[in-house]
Amino acid sequence: MLNHNLFLCSIQSTVKVIQKNIYRKDHLKNADLLIQVGQIQAKLNNNDMALRCFVEALRMRRKLLDKNHRDLAEALFNVGKVHQSKNNHFNSLAYFQEAIEIYRESDGDSTSQEYANACRLLGLSQIASGDSDNALFSLERCLELQEVTYGSDSEQWAEVAYDLGIARGEAGQYDDAVILLDKFVILQKSFEKRDSESLSNALLALGKIYLKKKSIDNAMVCFDEALSIRKRMSDNELGLSEVLFQIGGVHESKKQYLESLVCYEESLKLRLSVSGEDEDTADIVSRIGEVRRIRGQYDLALENFNLALDMYKSTVGEAHLSVADTYHSLGYVCDAKNDVQKAMQNHKEGLSIRKLILGGDHVKVAASLDDVAGLYQKQNEHAKALRCLKEALRIRKIQLGNDDIEIGKTLFGMGIIFAAIDDNEKATECYNASLDISSRVGSHPKLEAQTLHQIGCLHAANCNYRDALQSWRTCLSKYREGGLKDDHYMVACTLGNIEMCLNVIESDP
Repeated sequence: MLNHNLFLCSIQSTVKVIQKNIYRKDHLKNADLLIQVGQIQAKLNNNDMALRCFVEALRMRRKLLDKNHRDLAEALFNVGKVHQSKNNHFNSLAYFQEAIEIYRESDGDSTSQEYANACRLLGLSQIASGDSDNALFSLERCLELQEVTYGSDSEQWAEVAYDLGIARGEAGQYDDAVILLDKFVILQKSFEKRDSESLSNALLALGKIYLKKKSIDNAMVCFDEALSIRKRMSDNELGLSEVLFQIGGVHESKKQYLESLVCYEESLKLRLSVSGEDEDTADIVSRIGEVRRIRGQYDLALENFNLALDMYKSTVGEAHLSVADTYHSLGYVCDAKNDVQKAMQNHKEGLSIRKLILGGDHVKVAASLDDVAGLYQKQNEHAKALRCLKEALRIRKIQLGNDDIEIGKTLFGMGIIFAAIDDNEKATECYNASLDISSRVGSHPKLEAQTLHQIGCLHAANCNYRDALQSWRTCLSKYREGGLKDDHYMVACTLGNIEMCLNVIESDP
C-alpha cells in the first residue's frame, strides 16, 4: 500500500502525463479523467492543481456538450467548490449559479441531490460575500429538498439545518435560528456524534444567539457543553480559546469580574500558543484590559490596551474600528487616572478614525463626541463641550429620529452644560425636552431621576424650594423604580437634598 507521499507523487505524475499528452486532445474521456484527478487533488487539499484540472475539464465540456448537459453542470460545480475552499467566494458564485440553472433546465430536474448540493454551497458563498437575503433563499430551498428526499430526521437534513440556522442567526432572525440549531443539536446526539466539531460549533452559535436575546443562563448552558466537547478533542487550542472567551463574556455581563478574567487569560494563553498576535488575540487582550479597568486596575489596563492597540495596528492597520475603540478605552483609563490631556488625545484619535471610516453622520461618531465633550466639561471649557454635544444631537436626530432615548440623554448632557454656565432657562428647556422624550418612548427611570434631580437643583438655586422639593421627591421615586437602594450615592444625595429643603421650608416664616 502506497504511503501518502508516494501516492501524492503518483497523482502528480499522472497529472503531468495528462498535461503533456491529453490536454491538447479535446475528448470527453479526457475531461472525465481530469474530473477524477481533480477530485483526488481536492481531497489532498492541492487546490491549485485541482482547479487546473476542473477548469480544463470545463473547457472541454463547454466545447463538446450541449449548454444544458448535466456533465457540464458537474464541471461547473467542481470549479465553484474549489474557489470556495480557497475563500474566493465571489468567483464561486457564478459557477454555482450556472450549475443550478443547468440542473433546473435539464429534463426539468430541480429536485436532484446535485441541485440541492449546489444550492447549499451557493448559499454558503453568498453568506461569505455578504448577500444574506439570497443566501437564506438558497439554503431554505436546499433544506426543503433534503426534507423531501431524506426526511427531517436525517443527517442530510441536519447538515443544511445547521447552515441555515447560522445564517438566520447572522441575519437577526434569532427565534428561527434557535429552532433549527436546537433541532440540529438533538439530531447530532441521536446520531451518536456527541463529540463532533459541528455539535460544539452549533452550541457555540446557540450561546451567542441567547446572549443577543439577553438569555444569559441559556447561553452559559450552551457554552459549558461546547467547552466540555472541545476539551475532549485533540489539537483544539483555538476552539477551546473561543469558547472560554465567550464564557468570560458571560461572567463579565454578570459582573463576575474575577471569573471573567480567569477565562479571558486562559483563552489568551491558548490562542497565543497557536496563532500568536493576530486580530482575535487583540480582542482578548482588549477584554482583559476592560475588566481590569472596571476593577480599578488602571496601570494593568493601560498595558493591555496599549498591547491590543499595537496588535490591531500590525494586523488590520491604523484605519480600523477596533483601533478607534481601543483609543477610546485608553481615554477612559487616562480619565480615571485624572490625566485629562492624555485622555483627550486618545478620544480625539478615536473620533478621527471613526469619522474617516464611518463618515461624519454615524452614531458612533456621536458617541465619540460625547466622550470629548465630557473632557471639555471637566476642563471648564463649556463652549467647546456644548459644540460637541450639539453636533452629537444633530447626528442622532438624523440617524434615530426625534423620539429616541439617546436624544434624551444628549439633551440631558446639554442641560448640564447650560446649568454650569448659569443659563438656567436653556438648561430647563433641555431637561424638560429630555423628560418629554422619555415619556413618549417608555420609562427610563434612572435618566428621568437624574433629570428631575437637576431640575430640583435649578429650583433650589432660585430659592423655589417647594418646586425643588417636588422634583426631588419624584426623583427619589424614580431611583427606587430603577432598582437603586437608599445606600446608593445618588439616592443618598437626593435624600439629603430633600431633608435640606424641608428644613428650609419649615424655618421660613
